[in-house]
Amino acid sequence: MTSAGSASRAQVKVTSSSQAPLALEASIKRMELDEDGRQSLSQAGAEFLIFPPQAMVPPGVTQVFRVEWVGAPDLAESQSFLLSLSQIPLKDAKSQSTVQVIMSFGVLVNVAPFKGTPQIKLVGTAVAVEKTGKRQPTITVENPSRVHALLKDATIRLSNGSWSQTLSPADFSQMVGAGLVQPGKRRRFTLPIELPASVKAVQADIDYRPKSP
Repeated sequence: MTSAGSASRAQVKVTSSSQAPLALEASIKRMELDEDGRQSLSQAGAEFLIFPPQAMVPPGVTQVFRVEWVGAPDLAESQSFLLSLSQIPLKDAKSQSTVQVIMSFGVLVNVAPFKGTPQIKLVGTAVAVEKTGKRQPTITVENPSRVHALLKDATIRLSNGSWSQTLSPADFSQMVGAGLVQPGKRRRFTLPIELPASVKAVQADIDYRPKSP
């Protein structure tokens, strides 16, 4: 999303696979990530209009939640939020002892300035060793721009001597995720590649081609 224009609005669709009506409530919090991707959530203000804020979704029906940015149109840098859709427990008049399993899931929402281009800069590489002895490459990147960057938009080529392996955007997205790097911050990623025993260190090359927010 962007802070102005048509991209300041988005939709989230939820299809109920339950056999009973599903009551959902939407809420949103501001999100910050540290270098290892750990989340820190804080209360958001009135930057978003979410409609409907609550919904009763019949079985097999798709509910559309509309999300619109109504905060400052001239953001200095991208801001990240976590939109949570949480199930509201309903009383079952037929059963007094039923254990209810409550569902909740989150959707990452990034709001970028209306103008600006994200950047990814490689800072360093290393080799991580698990307790099992499995060895995987890690890369540390930073975003020197004012627009959030997604590493899933990059092709990552790793090499050492005669060994090399390339991780495509589709590979990264499937095995790692979006790879959010917020403005002015660093992120360290462990890549899902098992290194040969002969490879003690890796070099990396990142071909980053960002898409529109």
